[in-house]
Amino acid sequence: MSALPSHLELVQGVVLPKPVGADPVLDFLNTRSDWTDRGPARTEWLTSFETLVIWTGYVGLLSDAGVFRLIEQAAGRPTDAARRFEAALEFRADLYDVLTDSTATSSFAAVERVIARATAHRRLLPMPTLHGLSANWDLPEDLNLPLDHLALLAADLLTGSSRVHVRRCPGDACGWLFLDARGRRRWCSMATCGNRAKVRAHAARTR
Repeated sequence: MSALPSHLELVQGVVLPKPVGADPVLDFLNTRSDWTDRGPARTEWLTSFETLVIWTGYVGLLSDAGVFRLIEQAAGRPTDAARRFEAALEFRADLYDVLTDSTATSSFAAVERVIARATAHRRLLPMPTLHGLSANWDLPEDLNLPLDHLALLAADLLTGSSRVHVRRCPGDACGWLFLDARGRRRWCSMATCGNRAKVRAHAARTR
């Protein structure tokens, strides 16, 4: 098997893009190529509920054991898993619109509905401490879990201070998103879009 390009990695038998967004929500949006429109991507790395679950584990939102258990659940409920997978892809497209288009009010409404459902799924669990009880939010380990995780993180991104630092890569047929808190980053990755731009600039200078 030939070596993978530098921006890809083989994870549990699935080829996935390496995280470059500095935020798991943005890396979720970057699981397809070519964000010129909402149509089919030139390359789609999330091709099934199983690949979505593996990706969720890859970026640290699920444990290895949790990934295994969700894949087992999906195998027993393939129709439900497929429905939740399609919902995740719809959420991905709507959230991309929200982060890149200030007029995307219908997409914002769709994103808000998914976030509201995820919020309703949360449970507040007691956490014993030396001084009494603390608490922590928890999500049920069911087929909604990957999308619920991402929706709640998206809510944090949209309402938090990082929102103003979201940038879109200007590379040809790219459009991937990333955080640029220092204002010095232009490309999703110098190894891909940045390098291609350097090659084109060099070719133009030497003509």
